[in-house]
Amino acid sequence: MIYFTADTHFFWSEKRGIRPGTLMVGERTFASVEEKTEYLVSRWNSTVGVEDEVYILGDFSDGTAADTAALLQRLHGKKYLIIGNNDHYLEDPSFPQELFCWTKTYYELLTRGTKFVLFHFPIEVWSGYLYDRVHLHGHIHRLQPVVEPIRRYDVGVDANDGTPVSLETVWNRIEPLHNANRVMQNGQS
Repeated sequence: MIYFTADTHFFWSEKRGIRPGTLMVGERTFASVEEKTEYLVSRWNSTVGVEDEVYILGDFSDGTAADTAALLQRLHGKKYLIIGNNDHYLEDPSFPQELFCWTKTYYELLTRGTKFVLFHFPIEVWSGYLYDRVHLHGHIHRLQPVVEPIRRYDVGVDANDGTPVSLETVWNRIEPLHNANRVMQNGQS
């Protein structure tokens, strides 16, 4: 199976410091970075199988290269990373890049007879937009994965209760939507 996730921000509080009660995934609050980490690892490994593919759409970790590498080895699946604005561990030459099948800033996944545009940031109009192609993203930490009647889906942990979301779940949610809905609503051609 294919899964997507984003914005796990492992080790975030250790790097930046936080106020008590603000370490969150969606509407869940955690007392420590360890508690948040174990919650996300549990959600990931109870959903993703060892042979499944997981596309991480950025901001996987704010931790060190060593901490991030150790965490990646705990997580099931073949991992592909779309680089986010906080994935600085990749800059450390000691980070074992082979823990990801690849890392890219942008990717177009062809499946289900359509194109899925994968990018960390939400894009207003993407490649194939007028042909009902799909855009998956993270970055904005919304609590709902779909907020407009178009084929754009936020795969971040905040919108998906900390769980990687399957291709089937995404497709079932956005398949009846059409990008032309937005064009017609805004009175544009």
